[in-house]
Amino acid sequence: MISSSLRRAARTRWGISRHQYSTIVSSSSSIHQPQQHQRDCRLIVTTSPRLWDADNRSSQYGVFSSCSSHLPPANDEGSDGTTNNDQPSHTTHKSDDDNNGAIHIIDASSPPPTLNIPLQRSTKKNKNNNTSTSLFEIPSSFDARAQSKLKALATAKVDTEVAKQAYLELVGSSNSTTVDDNAKALHNDWKQSEEELSHAYSQAIKYTSRILKNPKATQTAERLLLEWMDRFTQSFDNMDGTASPDTVYMNKKRMIRTINKIVPRLNGSCASKNNEVANNDEKVVLPKIHIPPPTEKDYLNVLRAYSISKAKRKGQQCEALLSNMLEVAKTAAFYYSKEDRSWTEDRVHDVGMEMIDGDGERRWTGWVKESIPKSKAFSIAIKCYAGTTQTESLERIILLNHIHDEFSKCCLQKIQGVYNDDPYVLFHSIKSLKNFQVEQERELGMKWIQKLHKFVTSHENIGYLVNKTELVEHDDDESEEQDDGSGKPIGQTTIDVTSAYTTVIRLLAKLRGTKGVANDARNILDLMHQVQTINEHGFKVEEGFGHEPIASIDIRSNAYNLVLGLYRDSKDEKDSMKAVNLLQKMVDAGSKSLSERNGVPIPNEQSFEYAILALSHMTDRKKAMQVAELLLTLMEGQDFIEPSIAVHNAYLKLCNNLLHGTPELFDKAQGFLGKLKQRHDVSPSPETLALVIKACSVSEREDHEEVLATATEIFSQLVAQEVTENSALALTDGAYFHMMKCVHNYVGNEDVKKERIEDLFSEACQRGMCSANVLSIFRNSVSDEEYRLTVGRGRLADKWIQNVTSPLAQKVRYTDGSKGGRGKHAQRKGKSTSGWVKKQKLREATMEARRKGKQAKKFFKKV
Repeated sequence: MISSSLRRAARTRWGISRHQYSTIVSSSSSIHQPQQHQRDCRLIVTTSPRLWDADNRSSQYGVFSSCSSHLPPANDEGSDGTTNNDQPSHTTHKSDDDNNGAIHIIDASSPPPTLNIPLQRSTKKNKNNNTSTSLFEIPSSFDARAQSKLKALATAKVDTEVAKQAYLELVGSSNSTTVDDNAKALHNDWKQSEEELSHAYSQAIKYTSRILKNPKATQTAERLLLEWMDRFTQSFDNMDGTASPDTVYMNKKRMIRTINKIVPRLNGSCASKNNEVANNDEKVVLPKIHIPPPTEKDYLNVLRAYSISKAKRKGQQCEALLSNMLEVAKTAAFYYSKEDRSWTEDRVHDVGMEMIDGDGERRWTGWVKESIPKSKAFSIAIKCYAGTTQTESLERIILLNHIHDEFSKCCLQKIQGVYNDDPYVLFHSIKSLKNFQVEQERELGMKWIQKLHKFVTSHENIGYLVNKTELVEHDDDESEEQDDGSGKPIGQTTIDVTSAYTTVIRLLAKLRGTKGVANDARNILDLMHQVQTINEHGFKVEEGFGHEPIASIDIRSNAYNLVLGLYRDSKDEKDSMKAVNLLQKMVDAGSKSLSERNGVPIPNEQSFEYAILALSHMTDRKKAMQVAELLLTLMEGQDFIEPSIAVHNAYLKLCNNLLHGTPELFDKAQGFLGKLKQRHDVSPSPETLALVIKACSVSEREDHEEVLATATEIFSQLVAQEVTENSALALTDGAYFHMMKCVHNYVGNEDVKKERIEDLFSEACQRGMCSANVLSIFRNSVSDEEYRLTVGRGRLADKWIQNVTSPLAQKVRYTDGSKGGRGKHAQRKGKSTSGWVKKQKLREATMEARRKGKQAKKFFKKV
């Protein structure tokens, strides 16, 4: 049952007052329905009020025209015209003064309690304050199906109250201790109306939760689910037990302790035996009426609505719903216990009880199992955290994984839908990782991917998808594709795990240059091929291959290219030939049919580019150049790849790296450029010309004039492609740097050298290409005084660096060649610095206080 602290928190969150609810007090002479006193409504809290904003107040729209005449209307801004201190209007009751049982007849048009969010309400006055009986309308943004289901729900509420009142009136007016046929008929009508109301709740939640990009629809579905859960718990008496705290987060110890108490009661023996209950044979006992609680698919519909919405803190909402699901299961699991002080013998006849095999007890086993959070629910909660930017999202995902592991240990083989190392839980956990530079994330990523791979490649888990397909086959008559939290239909034949494996490889690719990363990524790629083999042939058994696979995978070129990129940046000579062999594997797949490729994709131009650049780590320069030329020839012979200048540029980069400082580099670059100009399918790009200029600048040749003339001619071709003096279409900061380096290396006259370098620096600054390398070579070519007079002191002009695009050149911010740091500020002429020091100190103090506050918050949260 929901604790009093939660009920107070619920009234605070939703602005609910005790006077908003109508209660039914039966006669003291009733022998079957215990007297119900007016008490606070028990609501299940999902999130705290601060998690909702002014644009997400649509839960109040869950009350509809046929059953909301006693609530204040909403104005145009979404406010209901009341403040937190305003008392809502009282519900009108009709009382039968002639009835000694004091039965208060509830107005049939008055619905069960509704949820209002009183936060950030508009300060404008309600235009309809004088019309207190105006009605809520179903939002027009809802589709026709949702509107019809909501209207049907409103009708079912009224019918249930009418049936309930009819039975209570008859029982309250009768002084007999026996139950006549009229009472049985009215009791049966009440029972059927509760079942119909349960179905109406389910349909309304189903179709409102499926309305996409509509916060009102999502919150309406949430409100209806909470209202349904509260209606179920209200049908029980108050129970003694540990009260849940007022929190929006799950408590790991409480969740684990509760599930370990619930599961044994579903299958073990209990003190309350059916044969121990001695009912009076002369007395007919009518079962108590309980509305059937939400089923698993009802909870999942709301969880999916969270996952596809853009609500704030939706991960917390999912956590709260999982906690409340377990509370409902706990209520149904422990209520029938004969050890409870409120136990009565007639409870063995309660509606919804089932006989346990081999035991003489009747228990709500189905209701309990439907309310226990399954692996699917945990996966959707993790998915909601994976899509948020909360600082504690990873911490909550780890906690959810721990709780799910404990649930699987307790519920495995006892409750269907709970699996150890569930693939969807691991799938969304992997997708939540962002940065493998954090050691914890890298360890988690490698551990989760290994668990996922073990599950989908183990023949012991063959029945995993069969169970999910059976759930779809037994769905309601309005069958539609259902989602299990991964964006795929439940009835699918396999699980697509492509993005999980690719995510791990992509995160590893961000650690370029780190030792061992390339091997880790290659291992993940090999695991992908293991999944592909099982997907094509099935699991390996004694007779060969058989059984349907669990997972499917689509290995694409980007996964191979990420591994090739890591080989390129590994700086290990062994990885050079590994890259070539991996590329050869892709080339061989291009000559085979699709069914014979075994999942290997065909290469693209980026594959050849990375493989050629990976050869720069080889110590045998001659062999590396020969292999690179063979790869160029191999690419040109492939029909599925169009000629690309990027691959030829990669060859020039390889020449500059391997032949750096050798005279033959100049001849190699010149000859290669000449061949490109003679081709019709591909032509040199500005990057190609810049690479040739670089080859000129790093070649140690004796004929300085020839090298300088060649570099000047190529540089002039780039300048000719520019439309204005300030444009940067063909020229790059790298071209300016290498041209200035050619002048610095090959011009003998110091005055001419200085003048040309100053001219090139001036042009580079005018075009916004003053990179760190350009600034450095200019600084080394002039005196300190001339440098200060030219560039000044402090921050560089933004116009000077706006077009710096070279990945190897730092985009400097200050004249000393740095990008900034502590104490850096502008002291350049023409820019005000008034109050800068004071503002900077204040800013640093604020950042330091914020950092200490975060550390303190994490410390107290752990405590």
